[in-house]
Amino acid sequence: MNNLPTKKYLITEVITLYLIQTVIIALLSLFGSSFSSPEGSSPEGFSGLVPALAGIIFIILPVIIMDKTDKPYNRYFLKFSNPLKDLPVITVSAIVTWMPIIIFVLMFPAIWNISNPSFKLVWPLNYTQIAATHILIVALPEEFFYRGYLLGRLDDIFTTRKRILGVSTGAGLFISSALFAIGHFIIVPNPSRLLVFFPSLLFGWLRYRQKTITAPVIYHAGSNIFMDLFRASIGL
Repeated sequence: MNNLPTKKYLITEVITLYLIQTVIIALLSLFGSSFSSPEGSSPEGFSGLVPALAGIIFIILPVIIMDKTDKPYNRYFLKFSNPLKDLPVITVSAIVTWMPIIIFVLMFPAIWNISNPSFKLVWPLNYTQIAATHILIVALPEEFFYRGYLLGRLDDIFTTRKRILGVSTGAGLFISSALFAIGHFIIVPNPSRLLVFFPSLLFGWLRYRQKTITAPVIYHAGSNIFMDLFRASIGL
């Protein structure tokens, strides 16, 4: 087993890698929007490749770094489990977090500029492709980077632990969630993007609870898919 790098090295590594991947993905998004297709058409050319390229960067950069140091894949729970074993905790998490969203939106429709709130199940166009994108190109790479590599490194830096809802965690959970939110804000500079800090806490909790990134990947993708479906079904 390779020796753990020093905390000074880890801090430098985390800051450098986070900045590099954020800048690269921001530039990809900027250039992608410059070549975007007209509204309603399918993405073509470079703009259609941007999400996949971003996903590759989220995985490739930390793999290169970890392979050159201590290869902490198992220790960082960068492994997959049987999804059926994770299903109960994912289901409970979904019920606890998705139901308040539905209730809040339907109770206060004016906030969302909805005049006559009603729910009619509507499947967005190309929904199968959208769902696959959320799983393979969004949730999997982001969880690999933020809940796998970044949270693991931060836990090696900030070693003090406290139990939160039955799991042993520390400052790394909150710092990684803050960086997750900042990364989203940089790509789309809208203050509402910072709200992803809160689901990120649950993604991290699931990773600690299940000791694998399978649960956060499934819940993350499921949340994105649910929000797309819910928005379409209430006319947002």
